[in-house]
Amino acid sequence: MNAGRASKYHPAIVVLHWVLAWFILASLAFGFFVLAVVPNTDPRKLDMLEWHMGLGMAILAAMLVRLVLRWRTARPSPAGVGTPASARAAGWAHLAFYVLVIGMVATGYATALIARLNDIVFARNGAPLPASFEVYPTFRAHGAIATVMTVLIALHVLGALWHWLVRRDGVMRRMGLGGRQVD
Repeated sequence: MNAGRASKYHPAIVVLHWVLAWFILASLAFGFFVLAVVPNTDPRKLDMLEWHMGLGMAILAAMLVRLVLRWRTARPSPAGVGTPASARAAGWAHLAFYVLVIGMVATGYATALIARLNDIVFARNGAPLPASFEVYPTFRAHGAIATVMTVLIALHVLGALWHWLVRRDGVMRRMGLGGRQVD
């Protein structure tokens, strides 16, 4: 389905990239710095979990749309900068983002099902939250994936900054909006 080559990514892919970047960063920061420190006995935690879970579902939907668009639209030619090993590493890192996001949502959703959060958070049936989510292996996996994703994001940002500020090789223009030609 990927006919021809483009000078940069399709505008919808670019927009979804940046929307996903902000949503994922917000969700990770909220999980690490807010949800992790607010006790499950705090009544505000229900609203916080509702927001976090809703954002997780929005991230999954946007990521799946982006993946389909990536399969169906023309892509820029390989950047051709750096070494073949660094190009392979970049490809694997991008694939890892898809896998990690799906894994984050899957483990979050599994935790919600096991802990009956759909009734507690969304239906507000008056049942208390579990004393701790740490008892659920899916929750621990959720946290581990979040940590791996945070490291991968940091490496991704450092790589982007390297291309933009040090190499000045134009790689960053591929993920910008504006003039796109397809061969």
